[in-house]
Amino acid sequence: MAHVASRRRVLTALMIAQVMAGLAHGVTFSMGAILSADMAGPAWGGAASTVTTIGAALWAVPLAAIVNRRGRRASLSTGLALGSLGALSALFAAQTGIYPFLLAGFFFLGAAVAMNLQARFAAADVADQKRKGRDISLVVWATTIGAILGPNLFEPTERLGASLGLASFSGAYLVCIAAQWAAVLVLQLMLRPEPAPVVVSGPKPRTNLREHPVVASAIITNAFSHFAMIAIMSMTAVHMHGHGASMTLIGLTISFHVGGMYGLAPVFGWLADSWGALPTMLLGLAGTFTAAALLVPWSGNESIVVAALLLLGIGWSATLVGSSAVVAAAAPPEQKAGLQGRSDLTMNLTGALGGVISGPVVSVWGMPTMAVLVIVLLVAVLLGTSALRRRA
Repeated sequence: MAHVASRRRVLTALMIAQVMAGLAHGVTFSMGAILSADMAGPAWGGAASTVTTIGAALWAVPLAAIVNRRGRRASLSTGLALGSLGALSALFAAQTGIYPFLLAGFFFLGAAVAMNLQARFAAADVADQKRKGRDISLVVWATTIGAILGPNLFEPTERLGASLGLASFSGAYLVCIAAQWAAVLVLQLMLRPEPAPVVVSGPKPRTNLREHPVVASAIITNAFSHFAMIAIMSMTAVHMHGHGASMTLIGLTISFHVGGMYGLAPVFGWLADSWGALPTMLLGLAGTFTAAALLVPWSGNESIVVAALLLLGIGWSATLVGSSAVVAAAAPPEQKAGLQGRSDLTMNLTGALGGVISGPVVSVWGMPTMAVLVIVLLVAVLLGTSALRRRA
């Protein structure tokens, strides 16, 4: 019973921290794009998501190294503290008009995103073998609450900033800092026992993916899923607007997509535990394939685009939960943190790549071409990862 109580306390702490981290990200993500465009021109509006995603990728590795040296609590808290430093830098940039501080702020905010991703593995550390998928999915699902609340605080944060004499679009960063430090406090008080199966001292353990083909296949699959999701989702609003869709429908489409990403995560956690993590991961690829296939001939049909984006979010969710459970179960304990960090690094780098190439591809050749590219890459990933798993 003591173990059950400890696991529940750790899981509760992680879920509360995810709500706070999701709130911090949700309230600053779109506001960051507006602030960037306001300071440097519309062409720089995408810098917020690009630099934050690159930051999340690069911070994943040192945060994983902290897990080996000091445990999950220190690593997750460090990610949030670095994120609050990023929010402070962005706030300073808004007040002074010095744009490089804004870019630096986006980069450090990426550390909080890396923490947000790492939290799912912390849940797996203390989960029973039969409940890894469920506990991972609950932590992923908790992000939904903050992600939904955050964008609805745009107007209140603007009023807060105005009441304090701050520049436009900067009040959100005060809320971001408060939410991140609330999450740190929760982790410090409640994340006990330390959810780290092996704390490694001495030389850094090797994390050679060639020695772990099953883990490598999960990392590659998750990276592709993130690439496909970002590549299609990032240009959906532009694509729909070009076809005359209303802003209401565009917003509804994105809401359905985000709901698919996080809202059904517990379902896929249950599937990973009862059916298997690998089949759940492959089910996610099936959802991605279906979404892309629908967009090839019918990308001009508004109803089809809404359905495709919902399927794309569901596919991403199944792949994330399934692949995370595979990595948590298959990675050797002494290399687990390093391989998990490698997974998040690869995931975010490929996501950034998807965002970079989708603009030119969709602008020049249209959404059907982007969908075809996703399908071709999906087939290549299936063949490659299948070959890897046969080597195991």
